[in-house]
Amino acid sequence: MDINWGSVGTSLVANTALFFLLLKLCWKTLTDRMLANLTAKNDQELERFKLAHAQALAGYQNELDKTILVTKVHFETEFSALKESFQKLAEVRLTMSGVRPFMGLTFEGETKENKLTELWARLEQLNNAYNELLSTTENLSPFYPKEIYAHFDKCRRAAHMELMQVKTSGDAVFTSDWYAEGSRNMEKFLGAYNTVSGLVRDHIAKLAIAR
Repeated sequence: MDINWGSVGTSLVANTALFFLLLKLCWKTLTDRMLANLTAKNDQELERFKLAHAQALAGYQNELDKTILVTKVHFETEFSALKESFQKLAEVRLTMSGVRPFMGLTFEGETKENKLTELWARLEQLNNAYNELLSTTENLSPFYPKEIYAHFDKCRRAAHMELMQVKTSGDAVFTSDWYAEGSRNMEKFLGAYNTVSGLVRDHIAKLAIAR
């Protein structure tokens, strides 16, 4: 059988060309898919980055919105007012807790008259501390926020209640109910005291000196 080598050659060339064409098409399809997947992945990463960036900016903006820009003089005046008022409040806390504590030392031969004398001395200390707190907070109240002033006032009312109740105790003095009454006043005072402490700390942290 005669073989037409020319036809065979032509066929091989044509098949080879077709093979490379198919290979090129397959490679293009593969690279297009890889590129599409890579683009999609990059787009997802970009979206996640944008979201994280937006959240970070929102957080920074939120903190910035809380910041109160003031002059240096304003800052120093307000800081000084809060510091002085809180010092007076701390003095009331210390003296008030000692007026009628549940636990106390007793001495052999101690009479009720002795105990009353010591009680009036402690009460006088509380009264002096209370008057200084009242004078200080009223004089400096324009220099700090109303919310802080309101809780200072709650502390004052609890201390004033303690003073009035002890002064008018009569025969109930040194009874278990009398001590329990003092404990309730102290609890009210400490609740407002802790709130004032947190508010002062937060407020000072928000102040920033404008430059």
